[in-house]
Amino acid sequence: MSVARPTIVDVAARSGVSIATVSRVLSGNRPASEATRARVLAAAEALDYRPSGVARALKLQSTRTIGLVVTDIENPFFPQLVSAIEAEATARGYGLLLCNTTDDEARELAALRLLVEQRVDGIMLASSRAMRRHAGLLRSLGLPVVLVNSRGVAGLPSVDTASRRGARLATDHLIGLGHRRLAHVTAPRSNVAAGERLSGVRDAVRAADVDLHVVEGDGRVEGGARAVASVPANVTGIVCYNDLTAIGVMRGLRSAGRRVPEDVSIIGFDDIEMAAWTDPPLTTVRQPTDAMGRWAVERLLGGGHDDRLHLEPELVTRGSTARASR
Repeated sequence: MSVARPTIVDVAARSGVSIATVSRVLSGNRPASEATRARVLAAAEALDYRPSGVARALKLQSTRTIGLVVTDIENPFFPQLVSAIEAEATARGYGLLLCNTTDDEARELAALRLLVEQRVDGIMLASSRAMRRHAGLLRSLGLPVVLVNSRGVAGLPSVDTASRRGARLATDHLIGLGHRRLAHVTAPRSNVAAGERLSGVRDAVRAADVDLHVVEGDGRVEGGARAVASVPANVTGIVCYNDLTAIGVMRGLRSAGRRVPEDVSIIGFDDIEMAAWTDPPLTTVRQPTDAMGRWAVERLLGGGHDDRLHLEPELVTRGSTARASR
């Protein structure tokens, strides 16, 4: 036989105050005397009373939850971004509902519908392709929406890393090490960041008048390994779309009997955690995920007014790059 859960009526009866007083004390919305507050809290603890989250949300018109939609939770960059967002949300007293959509349009729509039904206080979308597919819907939801790691569209605030500057930083690093025959393993053109990073690489090679060969990968380890077969043998430095691509390129080069960095220098983009543990450790361009997460949560909750923020990338030099051999 189940035992009925205590209600706010039981707390009021035990503490000898009105239901309204109990509500004020437990919500913290209005002050109460220390004696009254102590009596109510003691009664609630003795009864093991837990306020109804649903009822509180209906009353306050807030669930103190944020929705976050990502496209590929298996990519180690996204857990780092999720962790940064969750830390900032938690510090502000909010929970996080995470939806992983695998870059599938039907799953994206289902995720947005679910988050609206769950009455989240705002939605973050970490996908440039999903943003383009659903821009009109996102504007019409009647909820605050912030785009994360994605260039914005009119009416939707966004935060990202300046990808073009980051890719130029990476390419300039290789050029500064004496490399004159470079390759860039990019990602599919449907990825907005892929185009921006390719532009950054081209900016650097034009300024230095060096050779560039572009190969399209898939943004994953497997695609990076396959791309090696299309890289000319005289290339001594490769700029990769992201760290996963760079790890795949290193594997492909090793299978082909070429050494990193003695024969070919490799540089990635993102600075995922495993980048420091590859063999050799990966030189990369770091995205400031902590700053990205803080700004996104602050902007979503109404604490900021900038519509778009492009964060500065940082070059992290490790063992996968070295001076070009003669």
